[in-house]
Amino acid sequence: MAANVLVLGGGMAGLCAALAAAERGARVLVLEKGTRLGGSMALSNGIVWSFSRTDDVRSRLREGNPALQDLVVEQLPAGMDWLVAHGVELQPLQHYFGYGHGRPASGPQLAAALGDAIRQRGGELVTGAGLQQLVVQDGAVTGALAFGADGSVEAKARSVILATGGFQGNAELLARYVTPYAQHLYLRANPCSTGDGLIAGMGVGAATTPALDAFYGHAMSAPPARFGADRFQEMSHKYGPMAVAINLDGRRFADESAGTGEETLNIAMAGQREATAAYVFDADTADRPYLADGMRAWGFPPREVMRSLREFNAAITAGEGGSLTPPRRGEPHAVARPPFTAALVRAAITFTCGGLGVDLDMRVLRRAASVTTLPLARAPADEMHVTPVPGLFAAGCDVGGISGRSYMGGLAQALVTGRVAGTQA
Repeated sequence: MAANVLVLGGGMAGLCAALAAAERGARVLVLEKGTRLGGSMALSNGIVWSFSRTDDVRSRLREGNPALQDLVVEQLPAGMDWLVAHGVELQPLQHYFGYGHGRPASGPQLAAALGDAIRQRGGELVTGAGLQQLVVQDGAVTGALAFGADGSVEAKARSVILATGGFQGNAELLARYVTPYAQHLYLRANPCSTGDGLIAGMGVGAATTPALDAFYGHAMSAPPARFGADRFQEMSHKYGPMAVAINLDGRRFADESAGTGEETLNIAMAGQREATAAYVFDADTADRPYLADGMRAWGFPPREVMRSLREFNAAITAGEGGSLTPPRRGEPHAVARPPFTAALVRAAITFTCGGLGVDLDMRVLRRAASVTTLPLARAPADEMHVTPVPGLFAAGCDVGGISGRSYMGGLAQALVTGRVAGTQA
C-alpha cells in the first residue's frame, strides 16, 4: 500500500489530519486499529470546546507548553467553522465554566461526516490495522508496518502522522508513568489506544514531553457497580470538587477543588491504594457517625473517616480551609446537612496528556538532535536547537504538553493539532 500521507489512527485527530491533507491534493491512507472510525471521540459527550482566552490558560493551567496551548485556543474558532463546512452538525456556540467556549456535536455523526469527506477526496480508510512499527530509511520515516486480522500490512508514504490516541490502554506504560495501581484504573475510553504511537515514535528516536504521569478522566462508580461504554457519562462523578474525598485509609489526600474540574482530583485518586476513594457530601458527620459506619463495608476505617471529616468541617466553618493538610482552597462546603451520602468511586482514565515532543507544525522532534526544553535550561544561543524526525508528524493525544493535571478540551486539541499536522504533512 502507498500514499502521499499515511495517517495512523482514525479517531478525531486522525480524521481531521487526513481531511486537511486530502484538501491539499495529497493521496491519503488512514489505518485504524479498531473496527470503526471515531476512536474515543465517538464515546465522548461530543463538546468541541477549549478556553476562550490565552490569559485564562496561563492562570489556570500551571504546566504544559504555552505555545501549543495558545495554538489550540487561537485556532479553535476557525476549526469549528471548518468542521461545519465539511458536513459536521455542530450546535450553536455555548460558553462553559466562565472561561471556555465551544460547540456540541454528535460523536458518531462527526466521525461519519469526516470519513465521507475524506473518501470524496480520494482518501482510503482501512479499519482493523494497528501500528506495529515505523519504517525508516536514511533517518527519515518512509512508512509503517501494521497488523490486522489478515496479517501484516506495510504502507509507504512521504509523510506519516501518528494519531493513535495516547497510551491509556497500555497497563505496562500506565504502571511505569502514571500509578502503581494501574491495574485498578477504569478505562473510560475506547480499548484501542495502547501507546502504539508513543512506542513507535520512541523507537525511531522521538523526544517525549514532561508530565507523562498526567491524564484526563473522571472518577466513576467503583465495583461492584457494572456498566458499559454507553453509560460512561452517566456513571462519572463530576461533582467531586464540592465533596470531601477520602481514601481507603480514611484520610483526605488532595485539595478537591484544585484545577479546572474533577479531573484533577481523579488524577490524585489514581495514586491512592486501589485507585479508590469515597466522595462524601451533604452530611452532618459530627452528629451522624452512622455514615462512617456504613463505609466500613467498603473497607474504610470509621474512626479515621470521622476524624478527617470533623477536621474538615471545623476548618471550613472557621474559614480556614487553606490550613488543612491537604488544603481546601475552593468550594468551601462543609459536610453538614442531610441527606448524608458517600459514593464509592474509582479513578478512570480517558486519555493521557504526556506524549511525543513536537514543534508548532506538529513535526515530531528527534531526541538525539534536540536539546532539552525544560524552562530552566541555560546555554549559549548557538547550542539551543531542536530538530524534527524527517517525515514524521503527530496529532491529538500522541502530542504531549497541551493539557496536564488541568484540562483544556480533548476534542479541541484533536481538531487543531490534526488540521495542522495534515496541512504540514
